Amino acid sequence: MLRLIPAPTAVRPQAGACVLPAPPTACVPDHLDPRVAQVLHELFPGLHHVACRQAHAAIRLETAAGPAESYRLRIAPDGIAIAAPDAAGFFYALQTLRQIRAQGGAALPCCEIEDAPAWPLRGYYLDVSRGRVPRLELLKRRVRLLASLKINHLQLYFEHPFRFRFDPAIAGDGDAYDADDLKALDAFCREHFIELVPSFTCFGHLGRILSLPPYRHLAEVEFPAPSWEAATWLQRLRGCTIHTRDPAAQDLLRRILDEFLPCFTSPRFNLCGDETYDLGRRTPDATPADLARQYVDHVRFLQGEAARHGKSLMLWGDMLLKHPEAIGDLPPGCEILDWAYFPSNKFEKCGEFISRGLPTAVCPSVRGFGRVFNAVEEARGVLAKYARIGKELGARGLLNTDWGDYGHFNVPPAALHGLALGAQLAWNPANDADADFDRAFSKIVFGADDSRPAELFSLAGSVPEAAAAWPFAPLKNVPPPADPAPLREIAAQAPAWADGFTKLAATEWADETDHAQLALACRFLQFGALVASGAPAAQTRPLLDELEKALAPLWFAESLPRGLLDLHARGFEPMRQRLG
Repeated sequence: MLRLIPAPTAVRPQAGACVLPAPPTACVPDHLDPRVAQVLHELFPGLHHVACRQAHAAIRLETAAGPAESYRLRIAPDGIAIAAPDAAGFFYALQTLRQIRAQGGAALPCCEIEDAPAWPLRGYYLDVSRGRVPRLELLKRRVRLLASLKINHLQLYFEHPFRFRFDPAIAGDGDAYDADDLKALDAFCREHFIELVPSFTCFGHLGRILSLPPYRHLAEVEFPAPSWEAATWLQRLRGCTIHTRDPAAQDLLRRILDEFLPCFTSPRFNLCGDETYDLGRRTPDATPADLARQYVDHVRFLQGEAARHGKSLMLWGDMLLKHPEAIGDLPPGCEILDWAYFPSNKFEKCGEFISRGLPTAVCPSVRGFGRVFNAVEEARGVLAKYARIGKELGARGLLNTDWGDYGHFNVPPAALHGLALGAQLAWNPANDADADFDRAFSKIVFGADDSRPAELFSLAGSVPEAAAAWPFAPLKNVPPPADPAPLREIAAQAPAWADGFTKLAATEWADETDHAQLALACRFLQFGALVASGAPAAQTRPLLDELEKALAPLWFAESLPRGLLDLHARGFEPMRQRLG
């Protein structure tokens, strides 16, 4: 049985198999998009452009009417036929064919597939501001995976890690990207039918910038530490809202956007605008209506700045729900990103925006933030429920978020299950999110014939907070359980989970470095369980030393280096002091 992610709308198995000649011949439409031609040559290296007018070609691409990004794929004994209305449809048909080839080898199982996305926006949102700044090579590798799963929208979350020419102190000595990096990534995304949307927080969460001496006076509430370096993770994470009515604040944001936005060809810009809890602190007598007006006034200012760069606005919706009178006053063209990450959240709240005619995307999470290993099962439930409610209420897409609170300890491959499930549900919220998906995930991402990889994700991703918390539970004031027995069992089982990950075969999407990171995360779960169950420091202290040493080369392989120093100073060293 074929395993495909995302699951197509309709798959009709047929008798027989297709074995293409070597090299195969192809017939393609005039003016075929070069990005599609590139994928054709990746899949069939022997193809030559002279062969693209064969009357009886083994591979035929034909333009046909249909919804945007849709396709029909027919594999028959005499060859492969693809029909699509646009270049994206051809591209996605070839991604499906790539997955089929990986499973069938030279003899492709005959079938007919009809497929189309339920949503036009299918996105992934990656935090690059809270400690882990991925190397450009890793981002490109993730882009290729996202494209293979038919994701068409990517955002990177920026608070400060960009090397601004007007003030290099904003990035300082920390890890950061420059304009050439982002322009290169933008071009790479376009090659893979992904829109790279600029996302720079322009309201709250401006801690790094507002901690700097030239800008401290521009905050609604002064930054709570003498410097960014002296601040705790929580001080960096909370508040830090800019005083929007100060002309100097507007000038600062204008200079930021004038350097940042030209790095992107997308016609959209996400201003963020979430969690502005300090809004109005300079005007304590302000009424709720005053605060709503201040919020909208700032959105209007940012709309004008974005428009100068040919971009419309996206923004998170949480503060609009706290000031609902502001929703109707938003400038035209705004798109709302409604986020909810936990089972206790009210997913129907996205309807507040949809009912007012605002284009809205639901935004769940892969749930890696604040954890040693992603909360896989909790994320699964939220992703499935939120996607289906969003579809019922008229949302226009799904943007799956991957946050890195507290230094971004959570390892990148631990997000793979949630990433792939988000793609499955963004293509069609009615798709399976359980056993069938797990079998497809295990096959496509890890090349496994059974569900063992997904089972390992589920086991490691279901460990309770007392063992899975980051920073470690004692540093986060997570109390140990009354009964330590279940945690002792986790401590005994986690090394076997780690061993299971290391024994997986390397694939295009999950290589030995990914397996090593997943295994190491399981060992950190073992450490957390031992600490929470009362194991002596003579046992836990050497284990912590061993694990931190093992983390360094894995971090450096995929992420820029300085973030690891922060984990050492704020996570590992305080834990050693606790252990004594």
